[in-house]
Amino acid sequence: MAEFTNMPPRIQKTVRAQIGEDEEVCLCILGRSDLLRPDFVFITTRRVLVLDERYIGSLGVSYANIRCNLLFTEIRDVKLVRQLKHRLLNQAKLEISVLRNVHWIDNINFRSARCAYMCITEQVRK
Repeated sequence: MAEFTNMPPRIQKTVRAQIGEDEEVCLCILGRSDLLRPDFVFITTRRVLVLDERYIGSLGVSYANIRCNLLFTEIRDVKLVRQLKHRLLNQAKLEISVLRNVHWIDNINFRSARCAYMCITEQVRK
């Protein structure tokens, strides 16, 4: 698990712009979508927010991309999946189901994924 203050400044700024003033970040974890380009997963008191950094062409200019912004009221089901490759690398995948769509957060450290799974399921039940 990661600390919010240790995240890149551009990511922190985007998260603050997306969440409400009465929301606070409960959990920060890193998933690996590409090598050296992690997914930044933030679980707040109201939502699951997944961001990554993208680069514009061959320029050294990057921006924060919002992969998904899911309110807990939209989430229908959450699964913690461990396939063979995940078991070998001590990782897991979160599958978050919403109406007509499934969002995957892959290659998360198993311990962090289990904490995120418990946090999300607890918030969805409320």
